[in-house]
Amino acid sequence: MNPSEFEQFLKYSHIRSSTKSDSEKISSFIQWCKDKEIEEVILRLSTEEKNWMHENYFLDFTTSRVIVSKKSFTRKILDTGFIAGMAPFPYMILTKDKKIPDFKKGINLNPSEIIRKDISNFFIWYSEIEELYMRKGIETTVSNMLGTAISANFLTIKATNGKEYAFRLPVRKNGPFEKIYFWLNKVMPVKVSTTY
Repeated sequence: MNPSEFEQFLKYSHIRSSTKSDSEKISSFIQWCKDKEIEEVILRLSTEEKNWMHENYFLDFTTSRVIVSKKSFTRKILDTGFIAGMAPFPYMILTKDKKIPDFKKGINLNPSEIIRKDISNFFIWYSEIEELYMRKGIETTVSNMLGTAISANFLTIKATNGKEYAFRLPVRKNGPFEKIYFWLNKVMPVKVSTTY
């Protein structure tokens, strides 16, 4: 999506002045993108292995697929994640600031570019996902008299071809379990289950 397309969406949808809930606004945006045949990233989650030397990934949930892209060495160290996993354009729809943003290079995430950047990047069409489930983390990094703090949650994608992809989602980069689970359910056309 380019800035003029985003402005067109804001102008014709009146989304920011509507009384729709946040999830209804995002659903409207997804439907508008599909109608215009525009693939747009809605959520980005950051994965991280316990050993930072292992490969870490970005999981980009677009309007039609999940893109799994390997983080560069620098991004492993400097990655701060997105606010609640929301990609830039959807985040701007939900923000209270009514100004149309000053679009700078790099504000949007082009799905085709993400795939092209690295030969190890791959994607899974939503139609090829048999099951997607989340598990609330029980691993801890902090322990004190008040209890323990959850450091990561877990996401597993089971594809129709029998392959299974498991990811560790650090809380400090992606936010709490409930927020991720809520937004995945709004974005994904397949049911997101939970396991405990």
